[in-house]
Parts: sequence; structure tokens; C-alpha cells
Amino acid sequence: MPDLESNQKPEQGGANDVTWGFKILGRIIGTLAAAAMIILGLMTMIGFSGSCLLAGILMMAFGGLVIMIEAPIFCQYFQWAEMVTQFVDNRPYFLRAGLYLILSVIPFALCQSVSSFLGCGAMFVAGTFYGVIAVGKKGEKISYTDKNSSGGYIPLIDHQ
Repeated sequence: MPDLESNQKPEQGGANDVTWGFKILGRIIGTLAAAAMIILGLMTMIGFSGSCLLAGILMMAFGGLVIMIEAPIFCQYFQWAEMVTQFVDNRPYFLRAGLYLILSVIPFALCQSVSSFLGCGAMFVAGTFYGVIAVGKKGEKISYTDKNSSGGYIPLIDHQ
């Protein structure tokens, strides 16, 4: 009899402590940022320089990639899109944050226009949000048991 638990998809490698609300909010922010990047990438391509044309093409391609990662329902007819989505979903959130931050910097470095700033800025916000999710609640794991042994203030000079 096969083990049913082994067939279940693992959740976010190392990010099991993230609430479902933050997961959904991250998907919504990522999807909206990708849509903004696609639309504003088209507007960036209208510029008269070759670097802005390349930046617009990259923005549209990167937006399509992020749509495929965040909202796979839009790419359900492509079999390879499901593999990409599962690959990214099985990784920790800090890798997704780094990917989104890199994808937002490259087109803006090529063309500094208002439309590329807004589109890449939206993707940068999504990457920053995933970075905040990756950091999580690390500050609550510190225990302050003894003030004197854990670096509490001990006066060196005795004022009498």
C-alpha cells in the first residue's frame, strides 16, 4: 500500500510558520506587480532609444514569468509552466524575494523612464514583501532569562 503522505506537496521549504493570510497577500501583490510590469513594459517600449526598447521587452518577459509563478491559473495550458511553479513554490521565500529584486533592477538600469520606474518599483515592492516574509518572527526567539549574564548593563565605575 503506498504511503499517502509522501505524495503531498511540501510547503515552502523552511517557511512553514507563515500564515495563510501572508501567503495570499504575497500572491496578490506579486500578481498585481507582474501585471503592472507587463502593461508599463509596453509603455516603456514606446521610447525612442534602443535601451528603452530592450528594457520594455525585458519588463514584459519578467512580468510574464512572475505571473506564471504567482498565478499559475493564467498559464494552465502550458505543461512546463506547472513545473516552474512547483520548483519555485518548493523554495524558501528569500530566494523568491531575491529573484524579484533582481528582475526589478535589470530593466530600470537599462532605461530610467517614469513607466519603467513604476513597473520595476511595483516588482521591487513585491520582492521586499517576500523578503519581510522570509525574515519572519526571528526577534521573538531571543530569551532574556538573566539580565547580568545576557549582556545587561553593569556599571564599571562605582559613584559613591
